[in-house]
Amino acid sequence: MDALGPIPLPGRGERAIGRFTFSDDAGLGKYDWPFIAIAGPADGPTVLVTAGIHAAEYTGIEAAIRLGRAIDPRKVRGAVVVIPLLNRPGFYERSIYVNPEDGENLNRLFPGRADGTWGERFAHRLLTEMISRCDHAIDLHAGDMVEDLVPFVIYRETGDSALDARIRRMVNAYGARYAVKSAPTGERPGSLYAVAAQSGVASMLAESGGRGLLVEEDVVRHVRGVTNILRAIGSLDGEPEPVEPPRVLKSFDWVRSPVEGIFHCAVRIDQRVAAGDSLGEMVDLVGEPLTRITAPVAGVVLFTVTSPAIKKDGLLLAIGAL
Repeated sequence: MDALGPIPLPGRGERAIGRFTFSDDAGLGKYDWPFIAIAGPADGPTVLVTAGIHAAEYTGIEAAIRLGRAIDPRKVRGAVVVIPLLNRPGFYERSIYVNPEDGENLNRLFPGRADGTWGERFAHRLLTEMISRCDHAIDLHAGDMVEDLVPFVIYRETGDSALDARIRRMVNAYGARYAVKSAPTGERPGSLYAVAAQSGVASMLAESGGRGLLVEEDVVRHVRGVTNILRAIGSLDGEPEPVEPPRVLKSFDWVRSPVEGIFHCAVRIDQRVAAGDSLGEMVDLVGEPLTRITAPVAGVVLFTVTSPAIKKDGLLLAIGAL
């Protein structure tokens, strides 16, 4: 393979840094995307590492950049391609959750449409021209600018035993304490990692950090996790570091507010809660109580929204059921 879609691959044992675009689409062609491509001297898998599908999840973006610059091409088998920023329109706008071109969440649009909105066209091109041509895909995330979270990973089982085994090898090598195993009835629709898996690509999502901060520990967790995955799947020389497999959670329950107002959160990330426990209270703009929020299931608090300003049906936090 001499190119991955619009990304040219370098010669064997080399690294290339550049930018690509979709010049045949006027809307997409307004932007260019950074990439780092590494080709090893020996044959092996093609691995795509992406980040920044949510433009203010800076931990994943920084980790992807570091990985692309630090991996020694001489130690790679096959190719590793890094796209550190997918939501290119949103980065300098500090956009939370969505792409400002059309106000849509890019991680809800896969497989996209060739004749759709800006985001749908981007998702379609990314999937058909790049992701589907890879053997493995790793999508790096963090809590968005208004989210704090416990590091965890997400994956999707496909029913293909060989593919699912490859996915679990990646998940087990990252080093997270918790894993969310999504299914068609419970996953957020249109997610990159899930549609990639449905397309036959061994894929996963990893979360570390949040709140719009570059905390070194959170960045290093992503770098070490991806490096360990690359070794575990035979893409990078060296033995993978032995790590404990994550605890697979029974469900991933998002808690939303039935009213608009100010949320006084009563729990913290990584806290264990029982079904029915108080998670906090919604009050109005003069402090009058509106409703108490309770836990729908027993489990661990995986993330919280750190902004107290909450719309009706706005996201408050998520619980991983134990």
